[in-house]
Parts: sequence; structure tokens; C-alpha cells
Amino acid sequence: MFFLSSKEKTFRMVWKIELGGKRSYLAGTAHFFPCSFKKSLTGLISNADTVLFEGPLDESNMNTVRVYGMEDGDAPSLYDALDGKTIEKINKELGSGTGNIDSSLMSSLHMFRSGKGNLFHSEIEGLKPWMAFLKIWSQYLQKRGWKYSVDLEALSVARQLGKNIHFLETIEEQIAALNGIPFERIVNFFREFNSWEKFSRQHVKCYLKGDIETMMGVTVEFPTRCESIIDKRDPVMFERMEHFIEKGNAMVFVGTTHIRGISRMLEGIGYKVSKCDV
Repeated sequence: MFFLSSKEKTFRMVWKIELGGKRSYLAGTAHFFPCSFKKSLTGLISNADTVLFEGPLDESNMNTVRVYGMEDGDAPSLYDALDGKTIEKINKELGSGTGNIDSSLMSSLHMFRSGKGNLFHSEIEGLKPWMAFLKIWSQYLQKRGWKYSVDLEALSVARQLGKNIHFLETIEEQIAALNGIPFERIVNFFREFNSWEKFSRQHVKCYLKGDIETMMGVTVEFPTRCESIIDKRDPVMFERMEHFIEKGNAMVFVGTTHIRGISRMLEGIGYKVSKCDV
């Protein structure tokens, strides 16, 4: 396990977008993280007229995620795809306790039934592979102090400041993208369970530095680094945010893995996209 000396950090995953005297900002988020960026996010959002997010994260939409995350009988079995040693390691991890859950996103993932005996089987029973992955991964991180969400924190700040808030996708579109995560990528990620600690450490280090290039190399095998999550969604989000960026003074929050693709599209229509020197 690892701990950060301070839970409040400077947010560095942000880019400036400029064209014709109009300026907006593009920020890369992390759904789970071990520290807060509230002060930095408040400074960025306070100057914006409009704040954009990937999709809604309210309780009603989280209920929709829970419903669609239930197994429909057609998905392959994640449990059956893993070897005994891997399952044993995951069971040991799950049996050591999960601690407190502060994030509403994490909380929603933990509302599924847990059982005794084979903990891993009990935790993922009745769940689609992508939901099983999100649930176990979030538990793993939460036990290591990852109780924050950049998305939720930014959304909370935007609401507190009374900003105009728009979402680039519906929850149904996001669920469709999750359904497209290749089963093999999820299985391979669980098979590399021994590397999760190193992976999470590297991710934190790169994110805090705002080093997106190194971070993209570190996360290349992560289950969500796939066509349905990135390649198919980048053009959709770009098209829906373009109107707001044209007006200027917009603050756009998307998952960090979308930054490179969306930046290229912006540059392709004449925008200057530059890393902010925080």
C-alpha cells in the first residue's frame, strides 16, 4: 500500500484551447484517485461560463448502471476464465477488508450483494464482466486510500459555483461503450493481479505530473483502453463540445485517455492546444 503526504494536490492534467481570441480549457479526469484537487479545480471552474462533463453521475443514472451491469445469461464467465492461483490471490485481497467508501460512484459499485466462502465468486456473481471488473478494481483502490473522483469533485464544484453544466453523453451511451470492452482484456488484466500495485503507483505518479504521454504508455493494457471506450467515443464527444468551445470560456472534463484524440481533432480545425504550465 502507499500513502500520499497530502490529500490536496495541484491539478496538472489541463490544456488550453485557443482560436480567434476565444479560449477554453480541456481537462483529463480520473474516475478514482487517492487525493483531492478541489482548490485547483475551483480556480479553473470559477472563470468558466460553461462546464462540460462526459456523462451524468447522479444516483438515478447510477441505478441505471447497476441494472445494466447485471448478467443477462449471454456473457462469458470471468470466474471460469481465471486460474486457481489468480482467484486465490484475489480472494486474499478481498478478505483483508475494504474500509470506508466515500465516493458515490464507488458506493454504487459496492451495493451488489457480497457473500461468504469464495469471496471473489460471491462479489462478481450475477454481474457482467465489465461491472465485475469495475467493482473489484474500485475495491482494490479504495482500500489504498483512493476515495476521491476527479469527475465527481469537479461536478460538485461546478454546481456549488452555479455554472451552466452540460453532459456530452447519456448514461445509455456510456453503458453501450462499457458493453463493448473485450472480455479478453478484462481477463488479462485480472491475470496480471500481481502488477496492480505497480500499475496504480505509476498511474498516480504520471497523473500528478500531468505527464500524459508516459501515463498512456503505462495504461496501455488497461481494459478500458479499447475501441468502444476511446476510438468510437472521441468523435462523438468532440462534435458535442465543439459548439461550446467556439463560444469560448468553456471548461471541458473528459477521461484522460480521450485527451490526445480530442486534441488532434481540435488542432485539425485550427485550434491551438497547449499544455497549461501550472
